[in-house]
Amino acid sequence: MCFFPRGLEVLAVCALGALSACAPRNARPEPPLPPRVTVEQAARLVPPDEKDREGWAEDVMAALEAHRLYPSAEAVCSVLAVIEQESGFEANPAVPGLARIVQERLEAYADKLGPLGPPAVRGLLEGKAPGQTQTFEQRLKGVKTERDLDRVFRELLEYYETEYPKTYIAAQVASSLFKSTRLEDLNPITTAGSMQVSVSYSADLAGGDEQAERRVREELYTRGGGVYYGTARLLGYEAHYSDPIYRFADYNAGFYASRNAAVQQQVSRLTGLELVPDGDLLAYDKQGEPVDEDSKSLEALLAFRERYAPDLSERRVRKDVLHEKELAFEETDTWEAIKRTYQEVTGEAPAYAQLPTVAIRSPKITGEKSTVWFAQSVNKRFQKCMARYSALPK
Repeated sequence: MCFFPRGLEVLAVCALGALSACAPRNARPEPPLPPRVTVEQAARLVPPDEKDREGWAEDVMAALEAHRLYPSAEAVCSVLAVIEQESGFEANPAVPGLARIVQERLEAYADKLGPLGPPAVRGLLEGKAPGQTQTFEQRLKGVKTERDLDRVFRELLEYYETEYPKTYIAAQVASSLFKSTRLEDLNPITTAGSMQVSVSYSADLAGGDEQAERRVREELYTRGGGVYYGTARLLGYEAHYSDPIYRFADYNAGFYASRNAAVQQQVSRLTGLELVPDGDLLAYDKQGEPVDEDSKSLEALLAFRERYAPDLSERRVRKDVLHEKELAFEETDTWEAIKRTYQEVTGEAPAYAQLPTVAIRSPKITGEKSTVWFAQSVNKRFQKCMARYSALPK
């Protein structure tokens, strides 16, 4: 499923008129672009029982415009489906049991600090931010929404960094000594807003510095901000998916997870080595950076090289797989060798994508959920949206 940046849209339209004069006689004409969705049409694609359908439609169309994405029905319905799935069209969604989640994380953190942990954490929570009458502990017990919790945590950290730096540093040192979590990591809000987009991704998109993250954390709780960053995360990269369900899976599991899961399945079948098709060919740390330890998928890729592609050096495989989160991975020697060999050995055309198998772990989600569940659930909403579009007068 392709989405056209505005520059490509112009080129495509020009090409449709010009290629007939210069293209080979037997060349296939470029397919026409799908109709553009108007703001008025987009409003009617929002589920009919939602409030302010026009407002949501305007923000979705503005986000597509800002990211230079062509406003096809598929693009509009993809964004609307994720919004409906992730927040039910709430810019600042409430999280059931949020106060309990926070309490459990703080207690776990205190225990990791050893005997002095509980009184140290109590001391942190007894403070008050400037202009506040309640302590941090009192405020945390009353949080209802993501923004409420996010603001309390950020104020707590800023307060102790500026007013009580020794206390803050001591807690950080103790955290390192006991291999515990950093104070910043106690904040359970890692995805936010109406599309529950990654905060770290949004901050990188906004500039990547500390000031950008602070600004983004506020913007994400506005309707326009949540849709802006979520749309970029969902549609702002090129992939050759034939069905939007794979892009929905990527939204949950990471860029190109569906494409890479197919690679894992193919390498597993060729080598006989069992792999979980989670979409990660490398192993990553909590910050999303590759670690030095070889993953099982990388071991299987190296086994594939030895058995089927001896002309492909180990160094080349390791270098190619560093591009697994990019479209450029499809231009590597390793990709080509896997696809060609799979076709030759099995007699089957290698799939470009499959839904990755990833368990969803989040303090904001109850019960066992997976990326497959997420993608299928979003896809059902997407299909209903497309049905509404088909019913519109043209």
